[in-house]
Parts: sequence; C-alpha cells; structure tokens
Amino acid sequence: MIPETMAVHYRPGTPGRGEDTARRILLAAIEVFADEGYEGASTRSLASHAGVNAPAIQYYFGSKEGLYRAVIAHIAHLVETRLDPVAQRVETALTGPPTSHQPTQAELTALLLDLLDGFLDLCACRGIPEAAALLIARAEIENAAALDVLQQAVLRLAFGPAISLVARLLGLPNSDEEVKIRTFMIFGQAMVFTKRATKMSACPVLGWAEL
Repeated sequence: MIPETMAVHYRPGTPGRGEDTARRILLAAIEVFADEGYEGASTRSLASHAGVNAPAIQYYFGSKEGLYRAVIAHIAHLVETRLDPVAQRVETALTGPPTSHQPTQAELTALLLDLLDGFLDLCACRGIPEAAALLIARAEIENAAALDVLQQAVLRLAFGPAISLVARLLGLPNSDEEVKIRTFMIFGQAMVFTKRATKMSACPVLGWAEL
C-alpha cells in the first residue's frame, strides 16, 4: 500500500517557471505508472521517460510518491472538467424553488443521459490519457490511498447527481436502496463496454476496436 503522507508541489494548471517541465514529467508518469505500477516504477525510469534528470522529480514533486499523487490529482481534475458542468445543471434542475419550473420526466432522463455520456467519455479515455484507465485499475489493486481524491470526484460528480435523478424519476428518497441499486446498475452496464483490459468485456466479444 502506498504511504499517505507527502506534499504534492505541483498542481494542474498552476502557472510558473518550469511548468512545461513539470507537465512533461506528469504526463510521462501516467504511462510509466500504468505500465509498471507504483512499486515497479523507479525514479530513474520516470525521469528517463520524461527526458529529464532524476533530481527534477524531487524538485517539482518532492518524491516518487508526490509525483504519483500529482498524477491522480491531474486525472481527478480532468474528471471534474468533464462532469462538473452536467452535475451543476442537475443541481439547478433539482433544487429550484417549488414555484419555479419543475423538470419533466423527459428533462430528468435527458440529464441522466448527459451524465452517462460524460462517464462513458472518461471510461473510454476520451479527454484523458489512454494510459489513465490502466493506471487507475492498478491503483485499485494496490489499494492506493492517493486514489481517494479521484474516487470522491466520481462519486460527487457522477454517481451522486445520478442517484438524485433516479430518485426523482422513481418518486423515492435518495437514501432508498432501490434507487442506489438501479443507479449503479446503469453505470455498471456502461462499464461493461469500456473494460478493454479483459477479453470478457463487450467490445472484444463484438469485435469493436473502439466504443
């Protein structure tokens, strides 16, 4: 398990001297961690793939762990960029005053489909590096504490709003178990088509090269 304590010096989108170098290290690290895992990736390998000297990693990220956390934070930032606009529209639709326009079943369903579209984009690595999917799968196996920030982003911006929409469509409270099961079933069926790492997923069986 990856240790929890380490400050991350780099933040996605932070301007400043050396930003290009830090970003190059970050993007190269996504591929290295995806291919080799956290334990398998060496500082030397990470630096080599980024085309920098090993001390550059310590300078920008503090350590290999700091770089790993920055990578997960970067992916979480991309998730937020894709899902936050839809999540905000869901919140606006569901929290308006009683006197305002109440969304119809068709409008609620359209919002749910928009959320699902965004979730599928991320699962299919549209808008995020392709290696990110494998990196996340490895992080889950390794039980990486750094993954928490990404999991919380997905729960807050995808599953949370979807649960609220399904609850409204069914006329049940958000806390109802049936609501949560139905929501996870919807997202789970979508993920069957995006798990490219296994031959048992839908796309290889169908002979599809992409979703």
